[in-house]
Amino acid sequence: MLHVDLTIGVAAAALGIIALSGCTAPPAHPVAAVVAPADSPGATPTPALHPPPPNRAEIPPPAPSPQALWRFGHWSWNGAKYVWMRGDYVQRPSPTANWVPGYWEKRPEGWIWTEGQWTT
Repeated sequence: MLHVDLTIGVAAAALGIIALSGCTAPPAHPVAAVVAPADSPGATPTPALHPPPPNRAEIPPPAPSPQALWRFGHWSWNGAKYVWMRGDYVQRPSPTANWVPGYWEKRPEGWIWTEGQWTT
């Protein structure tokens, strides 16, 4: 069975978001089947032992308001395995604010998640 990421072209373009697409084999790492609580702000990240699985495809539901921005989901490391953090809508802090998505970075101590942030 293949895991397919869909390109959310129209929705992503309308929201100013770039979505990655591709087709990859299922991950060989432990993956949780449930959604974990949100990452704790300000917490020291625990390095992951291996890279995250490919992102899951998400089709955003209708926006609750014109100021809402869809923040795509991502994998989070809980110290033992990756868990999927579903995407959600967030309100822009200002009309000119743009969301820069978080990302995984390979470092000498392992894989570290850098949270997304707002830019103006």
